[in-house]
Amino acid sequence: MLSFGHVKMEQNLAFGLAFKRLRLLRGMTQEDFSSVVSERYIRMLERGQYSPSLSTIAGLANLLGIGAVSLVALVEAESEGTEAAVVARKALVELVELVQTFGPS
Repeated sequence: MLSFGHVKMEQNLAFGLAFKRLRLLRGMTQEDFSSVVSERYIRMLERGQYSPSLSTIAGLANLLGIGAVSLVALVEAESEGTEAAVVARKALVELVELVQTFGPS
């Protein structure tokens, strides 16, 4: 489902849109990710037809020059139709609460 207001977008589509936007912003091609996945995989990912594993997310994020958590936050913002900064603040609050509850990892 697409995002209209506060309606959540389907996660695979949100990942594809956020990833493609960031890839283009970085001036990277689909081929630039061949050390992690195939060009075909990237095409399917960007169309929302694939759901990446955690290791794939980490590899893609690394090539983009960001952390996996940042990439996932961008996907969440895309999914919710909100600003990335809002998602980042929420994640920070949640992480601080978790660290206080469970202690440092």
